[in-house]
Amino acid sequence: MKIYEERNRYKRQTHCPTCGNTGHMWITCPVPAKMMELKKQGKEPDISLYSHWYQNSYSRRDENGKLVYETSIWNKMSSALDRQERRKEARKVNKARNERLYGKPAKRKTSCGFCGEIGHNRKRCDVMQNFTDDLGRASQNYRKQFYDHFVKGMGFAEGALLALSANHWRANNVWQEDWSGIGIITAISWDKVNMGLTLSSWDYKSIMKIEVLVDGQTFSLENPFSALVDQDTVDGKEGKIAELFSRSSSWGARIDSILAPSENIPSEEWFNDGYTECWEWIAKNKRLGEVSNYLSPLIAKFHPSRRGRNAGKLKQRLKDYGYSK
Repeated sequence: MKIYEERNRYKRQTHCPTCGNTGHMWITCPVPAKMMELKKQGKEPDISLYSHWYQNSYSRRDENGKLVYETSIWNKMSSALDRQERRKEARKVNKARNERLYGKPAKRKTSCGFCGEIGHNRKRCDVMQNFTDDLGRASQNYRKQFYDHFVKGMGFAEGALLALSANHWRANNVWQEDWSGIGIITAISWDKVNMGLTLSSWDYKSIMKIEVLVDGQTFSLENPFSALVDQDTVDGKEGKIAELFSRSSSWGARIDSILAPSENIPSEEWFNDGYTECWEWIAKNKRLGEVSNYLSPLIAKFHPSRRGRNAGKLKQRLKDYGYSK
């Protein structure tokens, strides 16, 4: 799912103006205290404590081998340490004054960042634990169905011969309309096999890339399954293949059929994994209200307990997630 796979793409990094390193600000920067301790010991500044860019700025030495900016470094580190200590003291004074005037603040009740209930946190949230477990089991069942019906059943893998078509197709720098052709699969991003392939929401969808060789040229296709979904849907009722993919179509070519199955089917063992890292990350970083509309229907659709003696328990858990269809 894009929300998981691209979790670090737009993540902002904190840069400390004191030392230039990432991960903290001047308030908690450890470099001033370390530098001033070195000065007490009669040593020179440790330039390696700075970021790479700051090191380049402060590492110049004179003809005697002494750091050119040593005095400047001591002054800046002394000022930074003094600033940190004055801030700590000011906060301590303000806290004492507020307690004297208004009394100690009431202890805040713990509320769960996932389900929102008071009295526990994420670590002790049964709803969160059940949610991730149910997603893992549903995902594992989805991947099993993907393998049984699409990979093993239809021969979808590297080496398969495909019938392709596109409304617009560019090959050899020439655009064609209503194009059709034949291609051989040369590569598949198998790591994108998860329930996100059934979703069209930008943040929660998964994008499987498939490289095909067409007339000596290699092309990259993204989720080219819309024609297969249409063919496997009769009177609004989806067949097994249609259940595996989103109805939305990505730009580019689509797979109309598999003309010749692959002779190099991957092992079923790899598909037994449940893509669990994704669900655990989502549960730790998102609220149930944010994700339930997208993920609860996947549990209801692919969970192995949706039928049978445990169906009632699953239905109750789905209600806990805010899903009641």
